[in-house]
Amino acid sequence: MNNQFKLLGILLLISLLALPISACMDRAMNLVMTVDTPQDGTTVTASPVTVSGTVNKKAEVKINEMVVPVKGGKFSTEFKLTEGSNVINVVATSGEQTVTKKVTVTYNQSKQ
Repeated sequence: MNNQFKLLGILLLISLLALPISACMDRAMNLVMTVDTPQDGTTVTASPVTVSGTVNKKAEVKINEMVVPVKGGKFSTEFKLTEGSNVINVVATSGEQTVTKKVTVTYNQSKQ
C-alpha cells in the first residue's frame, strides 16, 4: 500500500508540473488570422459582401471596430459597402497578441 501512495504522489507531482508547461505552450503559439473573403483588390457589383476568415486560437475579431462572433476558429459577417473604394480592417486579438489585415474592395454599382 505504501508503494501505491508513492506512485500516486509521483503521478500528482507530474500532473502539477505539466500544467504550467501546457500554459506556456499556448502562450507561445502565435496568433494567426486569415481573411478568406473578399480578396484584397477585388471589384464587386453588389453590397453587402461577406467578410470571412479564420483564427488559429481563441481570439476576439473586429471588423472596422465592430466585434464579430468567432465559432470554431471561424468568423463571418456581412459588410455594407459604399460606392467606390472601401477599406475593411480586420483585427484579431488574443491576450497581448494582435494581428491586423487590411482588405480593399471597390464597389462599382454601375457594372450591374
